[in-house]
Amino acid sequence: MAYTSDTRGKNLLTDIDIIIRNKLNENNIRCDLEFRVFDESNEDALLWEDGGLCFRDPLTNNNLGSNDAGWFLNSKPIFIVEATFGTERGQFGDGQLNRISHSLGPALNGVYGITMVPFKGESFVKDDIANEGLISNNISYKTASLHKSMALFALTVTKYQSGKYIIMDPYEPELIINLLYNVILNELSLPNNLEELTELSLKKISDYLGNYDYAGRSKQTLKKIYFTDGTVNEDLSRYYSHNIESLTTSTKRDGHGLLGKNLIEMFLAKEKSTSIFIRMDDKDFETLLKRKAKEFHFIYTNPRINVYNFDDLVFDDDELKQKVIDFRNQNLHTDTEKALMEKLQTAFNTGKIKIIKNRTK
Repeated sequence: MAYTSDTRGKNLLTDIDIIIRNKLNENNIRCDLEFRVFDESNEDALLWEDGGLCFRDPLTNNNLGSNDAGWFLNSKPIFIVEATFGTERGQFGDGQLNRISHSLGPALNGVYGITMVPFKGESFVKDDIANEGLISNNISYKTASLHKSMALFALTVTKYQSGKYIIMDPYEPELIINLLYNVILNELSLPNNLEELTELSLKKISDYLGNYDYAGRSKQTLKKIYFTDGTVNEDLSRYYSHNIESLTTSTKRDGHGLLGKNLIEMFLAKEKSTSIFIRMDDKDFETLLKRKAKEFHFIYTNPRINVYNFDDLVFDDDELKQKVIDFRNQNLHTDTEKALMEKLQTAFNTGKIKIIKNRTK
């Protein structure tokens, strides 16, 4: 069996559990502590109250992503971990956002939700991918860093929710161990340093984030969207280039990343974020909803996200409208259509593309 990222993370967390139990014994602390970890991911996907590691969004009652391991005290979840070594396994960009919903579930339910991932990593890649340094026998490597939007998301969720969303580096196991140990002490109403350790963990994320400007260089985020009734929305908005194929075929599997971006923008928005799917129409939406596509269903039904498609749009420029129709089924991995993306961004921002308000939800 391949030594996967999940297996590596679960093994490390199992080692941490042994250390924690030894530490509790050394300090004569007796408690009903359960460590929950599974070999099979289908067991992870069970709701925590059913013996698994999955949590519901309290607002929509939809299930969020399952986690890799967790500690329960007196049957109550206290410290839930999603472990990934994606920065060491070729995830250099938005692919990292596939995991963003997993720790959100515990955080929304008043629990410490931990994403354990290396802040810096190196991955071996094919020679046709840009590399930094080592090239040997047609094998090269590329460095990867934690996606800064994940760091921003963690800090934002922690600021406004009852639980904590904390990103921690597996190469700093002592901090993870100390934080978990003090969570346990706090739950037992014993003297602890939980507040200080939590602030230290969050400061590491904040220092890593620096003066990051979310979506500052994106061609798909929108400063304004105009409606046909004359109103203007200046809250966080984005148009998406996903088509029906990207969300329904096994080779694409873009649903997790799509959910990740929507979750980020939903929490960063002042009131509601807006998602416009320019390469999908009413029929595509109907197909996705009938298929019960988990990620799209979460986005479409969430009261904090406005969702529109091509059929909701009114174009002042018929030529631009036809270009959108023409690239509906185009493979954007081979041709990114950068110039068209810039035109679309400008057209939305200046009201040359408007939205029929309240046509959908």
